[in-house]
Amino acid sequence: MTNASYGDLREKLQTAPIDGINPSDPLVYYHQLYDLMFARLRCECPVHYCAHSDFGPFWSITRYKDIVEIEGNPELFSSTGGFTIVDIPQSPTARSFMTMDPPEHRVVRQAVTPMASLNSLKTLENVVSGLVSETLDNLPLNQPFDWVSRVSVEITIKVLAVMLGVPQDDSSKLQKWSDLAATIPQPGAKVGDLQAYYQELQECRIYLERLCAEMVGRTDLFNIVSMLVNSQQSRSLSKDEIFLNILILLLAGNDTTRHSLTGGALFFEQNPDQRAMFYANPDLLGSGVSEIIRYQTPVAHMRRTAKSDVDFHGHSIKKGDKVVLWYVSANWDEDEIETPERFIVNRKQHDHHLAFGHGPHRCIGKNIALLELKFFWAEMARRKLTVRTLGPPERVKSCIVNGYSSLMVQLESLA
Repeated sequence: MTNASYGDLREKLQTAPIDGINPSDPLVYYHQLYDLMFARLRCECPVHYCAHSDFGPFWSITRYKDIVEIEGNPELFSSTGGFTIVDIPQSPTARSFMTMDPPEHRVVRQAVTPMASLNSLKTLENVVSGLVSETLDNLPLNQPFDWVSRVSVEITIKVLAVMLGVPQDDSSKLQKWSDLAATIPQPGAKVGDLQAYYQELQECRIYLERLCAEMVGRTDLFNIVSMLVNSQQSRSLSKDEIFLNILILLLAGNDTTRHSLTGGALFFEQNPDQRAMFYANPDLLGSGVSEIIRYQTPVAHMRRTAKSDVDFHGHSIKKGDKVVLWYVSANWDEDEIETPERFIVNRKQHDHHLAFGHGPHRCIGKNIALLELKFFWAEMARRKLTVRTLGPPERVKSCIVNGYSSLMVQLESLA
């Protein structure tokens, strides 16, 4: 995009009438102007109605406490209408746990919860540690390379392969399918593009159904696919539902860690004092990694749908209205987080953020994402390595995923 378009968009977000602001405009995220936009919305209109967008009309919830209130009330604000601003056609008989409300949601979720429990993480530690070391061993020093493809994607997708029970030789397929699921067809997409999209999705389905068939009865295997096809909680799921649940877990497991690994590299370079403090004090590993995830907020929003007419803080939300919960705004809410614009690795309330959501749908893979990031940055600190960027990152043009498609860097030694 040109500098002029950036300037025009910035001016519009600052001066346009508040009802003319469209928080779903992907260019706002591509140009990193969402902090400016949401600061204005939180101040002037924290419950905001956008009448016209590519995704239809929708409500935006931008304050931390309001999002927590809505996520804690699935009886009124439901997930059954979809979990992003995009209206994805749903089968009346096949749904993922992301489009279920309690108690149904809880039953299906429990099928894979053991994989992400704190006790189970012990089985993943050696795997993650080995993948991190192998990835760093293969990186050149003082030579340019793309951090996203060589680090963020490499580590994340290989860990996902282990979690799903997919052979490492097929991990590149998971990357392709995860990226495919993340690029949901936009309104007005060409017929040919849609046909290609669904053809690739069908290839993913055929592969995963074959994997599921191989896992039937293999209760000795500790992976998500084995749990889904063999657990008592998911025994009633159809093939369609098992496929949808695996696809959602693949998508969610990729986005959070992948984009936070890239964000961390940027944030440490931009804040060398925080990097020095973090590297020098192993006790800051937990708070520092949590701060990376808050500061990045890789999943920009989740969506709920009003199940009935409701007056929400003076605004008349009607039955069937889309209600979009902007985590990327809540994590910079000045009323909840002290100096949210600062990157602080020793932040006292470092877990006080919504990057993993809240309530029944809180991210099931939170502990795994934290594990990957902790092992990675602990190893970077141990090796005394730092990242020097060679230009601005190439951003994903999306209001759903707040992330990066490329970042050219050099890896340098601090020793």
